[in-house]
Amino acid sequence: MSTSTRAQIPSSSDVVVLGGGPAGACFASIVKKYAPSLQVTVLEKARFPRWHIGESTIPVVNSVLRELGVYERLYAGEGVKKIGITFIWGADRKPWNAEYLVLGDEARGERADEVIDVIGQDLGSLRRSPQAEPFTAFNVKRAEFDHMLLNQARAFGAEVFEGTRAVSVDDIMDTGRGAGGGPDPRRKRVRWRRDDGSEGSVEAGFVLDASGLSALMTRGRRQRDPHMNNYAAYGYLSGADWKVTYNGTRERTTLFVATVPRGWIWYFPVDDDVMSVGVVTHRDHFRDRLAEVDLEQFFWDMLSDCPEIAALTKSARLRDDILPGGARVGAVQDWSSWAEQPVGEGWATAGDAAMFVDPILASGVTLALQSGHRAAYTLLTARARPELDEAALWGAYGDYLRGEAGAFLTLARFFYGNNRAAESWWWEAHRLVNTDGRLDIDPRRAFTMAMAGFFPVPRAIALEVVGPLISGAVGSEADLRFVHERSGVPDVEQVATMQMRALTEFHLGLRTEPGRDAPSGQLRVFHDLVTRDPAFFHRLAVSPTDISPQLAPIVAAIPRFTAVRALMDAAPTLAPGVANSDTLRQMAAHIVRAAAAKGFVALS
Repeated sequence: MSTSTRAQIPSSSDVVVLGGGPAGACFASIVKKYAPSLQVTVLEKARFPRWHIGESTIPVVNSVLRELGVYERLYAGEGVKKIGITFIWGADRKPWNAEYLVLGDEARGERADEVIDVIGQDLGSLRRSPQAEPFTAFNVKRAEFDHMLLNQARAFGAEVFEGTRAVSVDDIMDTGRGAGGGPDPRRKRVRWRRDDGSEGSVEAGFVLDASGLSALMTRGRRQRDPHMNNYAAYGYLSGADWKVTYNGTRERTTLFVATVPRGWIWYFPVDDDVMSVGVVTHRDHFRDRLAEVDLEQFFWDMLSDCPEIAALTKSARLRDDILPGGARVGAVQDWSSWAEQPVGEGWATAGDAAMFVDPILASGVTLALQSGHRAAYTLLTARARPELDEAALWGAYGDYLRGEAGAFLTLARFFYGNNRAAESWWWEAHRLVNTDGRLDIDPRRAFTMAMAGFFPVPRAIALEVVGPLISGAVGSEADLRFVHERSGVPDVEQVATMQMRALTEFHLGLRTEPGRDAPSGQLRVFHDLVTRDPAFFHRLAVSPTDISPQLAPIVAAIPRFTAVRALMDAAPTLAPGVANSDTLRQMAAHIVRAAAAKGFVALS
């Protein structure tokens, strides 16, 4: 199936999706699953199946894959099972591991016959139980994976038009607006051009931009991380040995990441005899030092610099039947960036169009699916609950994007800031400074949870392990204050006796999360402390707290006070009539404690 069952692109649609990759296909599927009466039109510039980089998921997205109805297919063999990430990220070349399977039943025992076998290394025993199985992730061939997702959108009822590029999106003129009319931002006209030369337009009540890094709706309005401007050369090998096996078989594997003098390497199978291999270096290095170097030669030179991989590829050959145009090696810029304003009236962004984070954490396809899923839930919630402020709902979606991108970006910065194999100019020039020089990471449960994507980074990683490192990497005190749920945030009684200092501006804003029950297409809507300070984006999802909007004056007053007790005493006058005076004082202390848990306020 490669084209829509409709011969012609409709002239109007309830929803138009720009791009049929994972973000767009997921959005279209979820919308149609829970609102089958809505007309959803997907415009995709390519003809599927088509190749794409970014071939590894992380376990946090499994719930979305299940909701889409594809998890079972992947688990049955349409994806290589991935049970963690193995790192060689230190001067002594000692591997350390984030093992997803240990996230199941903490009470289970170890079985000596079930181990991760890293060739030439001993990582010890790997525990396993039936409860652990859902924490598998997948390495996938994106051509096949993306085609499966797009066909799933068709199966749910979305109209998909391949070979159709969206070229512009404009507000429709509303002649009912005054004497001369004017643009109506609630409705859009999407102009398209097909690969057969035909052109036209489709009107829509809502547009989701899932067009990837071309980012049609926000082009020229993206923030770029000055430190995370990398370049990747990649290819696919046959005849390469697997680096990581499970229990002596190729039943499962991990993604393998290793540093080399000029950057780092990824190495993992997407099929039994197809190894995805990428070599990453800074763009300045590639442009200035390697401008005259053959890309294939650079690729092989980087592999030869990695002792853990060089021996595995002695008999390997580069394939010419996977990359476009018969190429054996490709290259792409990996410059972390995000949309300044990821939403607007009648439109939103998802996937790379909304946020792109360095590939070190293999988060790309996961973030695409998660953002497409959350955008669909936001649209469905807005339709089902007209009493809610639609702009505020989409604002909460924007905060969700900022929080997810910020969390992954913070952890990526941490990696680049703490590479101890760094004797080359690249790592020295572009690393982010680690102030106390400490590197103390072990594969503990909290770190594995972060690598699996289950929690925002600061909440998932124990403060005593990486708190000082993250602070040095980001260069902001934002990262050090009360970042773990058990990091010592005092109880309310103690908070009442303390001094406080606001570390950033924050306010009481709408927040949304999927409901705790079975998937329903509806979001749980509540109010929580949020910030628009980029240095604190990764804190947005930490310790979610449902705070009544009637308490907004107390939240707004926090920066004006240095003593928590003074704020508590002022609370009855700040929010008169909301509750009795004693209750309001206690509420004020709880709000300060929540702000401290998020890191927005420092207590002393």
